[in-house]
Formats: sequence, C-alpha cells, structure tokens
Amino acid sequence: MTALLTARGLTYEADGRTILGPLDLEVHPGECLVLVGPNGAGKTTLLRLLTGLLRPRAGELFWRGRPYAALSRRELARCIAYVPQIRPARVPLTVEEVVLLGRYPHLSALQWAPKTADFTAVDEALAVVGVQELRRRPVDELSGGERQAVFIAAALAQEAELLVLDEPTIHLDARHQSDLAGLLLRLAGAAGRTVVLATHDLNLASLLGDRLLALAGGCILAAGRPAEILQPDLLERLFRARFEIVRPGERPVTLLRLEPTP
Repeated sequence: MTALLTARGLTYEADGRTILGPLDLEVHPGECLVLVGPNGAGKTTLLRLLTGLLRPRAGELFWRGRPYAALSRRELARCIAYVPQIRPARVPLTVEEVVLLGRYPHLSALQWAPKTADFTAVDEALAVVGVQELRRRPVDELSGGERQAVFIAAALAQEAELLVLDEPTIHLDARHQSDLAGLLLRLAGAAGRTVVLATHDLNLASLLGDRLLALAGGCILAAGRPAEILQPDLLERLFRARFEIVRPGERPVTLLRLEPTP
C-alpha cells in the first residue's frame, strides 16, 4: 500500500540538543496510528513535524511521494488538519465562526467571504461531531468537552485527508473523556479517514489504534498492533513503571501496577 505520509531520517534539535530522531515512519491511508510514551518522549514534536509546523534539522517528509518542500502551506493544510493540545484560554467567537475558520485553506486569494460549499462543510462537520445545537453559542461559554468537540469539528471542516490530534482527552472528566472517545472511534472507523494521535491514555490507544508507536527519548522503541505494544515488559521499559495484565472478562487489560506504600 502506498504511504499517505512518509518520514525518512527525521531529526529535530533545539538549543543544540537532539529532541527527536533520527526516525523513519509511514502513515497508511485509512489507519489510526497512536503515539504513546512518557512526558518528554517527543510525541508533540513529532506531530508538529508531521504537520509542517516545525522544520526538521535533518531528514525528509513526503506527502503521497511529494516532498513537503514542494508544497505550499495552503496545500499542506488541505491535506493535514491539526488539533493541538494547547489552545487559547479565551476564544471570542461563536462555535460556527470557529468551525468556519477550518475552511481557510480552501479560500482563494481573491475570495472575501465564504461560499455555499464552505457553509455546507461546516454543517456536515457540526453534524458529525454532534454539536449542531451549539452553533450560535460563544465558545467561551462551553465546557471543556464541548470546546474540544468544536475544535475537532473545525479540523473536519478543513476536509483534510489526515486528522492529527495531540492529547485529545487531556483535562477532561470521565464522562467527557467517554464522549470524546466515542467520537474518535466513529472518526477512526469512517471510510477513508486517516488519524494520527498522541495520548497518555493506554485504554484509548488500545481502542482506537490500528498501530501503536512507542516513543522514548525521541526514538521509536517499538511499533506494532496494540496487543503487541501493550505488554507489561515493553511498557515497563517505556514508562519505567510496573504494569500487569488483569483479566476482568474475555479481553485482558494491561494496567499500571500500584505498589503499596510501606
């Protein structure tokens, strides 16, 4: 299968220190690739490199065989939509206005106002995420889970082939984590949808991932299907903490092992 996105020898440095790489990576059409690893492993850096927001110190990135250097920012934004982990604390816009911003890559240089196709894409994105009733609400009045859903809707309105999400369930309570996980499951299962996300939630990684990529110290420790990666010995090497497999039902679950306080 031809790769949608390819990285070869990808390396990133900051302040003279290697933060990531060198690493090779392929993202295939229709798959959900989940990055897991401890804080400082390089997950966010890798996502920002893949989206073109950072430039690598060395190595090359290709979109369907075309080097990133041959693509304009607008062209790349039509291919890849990114939902970052950190966003502004205040967003003085309505839900509809925020989602409409996702159409920016499709506006021509001489286009001053959105067209019918742009509003149609917004309507479809709101419907997929399930926040149609919030479209007139100010974003600043929404809960954390609702705000996250709105930013995902904006990414969907972008109509990019690849959706990239950085810690999409962070800072959400259990109910909103569950709601968002359900949304991500629907998106990952949608025909033709390709998703790359980073998460600390190993349960979410197990549910969503076709492949998991375990990062440690900016390098790939292991890559494979969830059942291959979510093993106690590998997770102990990755997180430097003890894990164990429990079997509450038919499907075994790998959990962090909490040692009793002496």
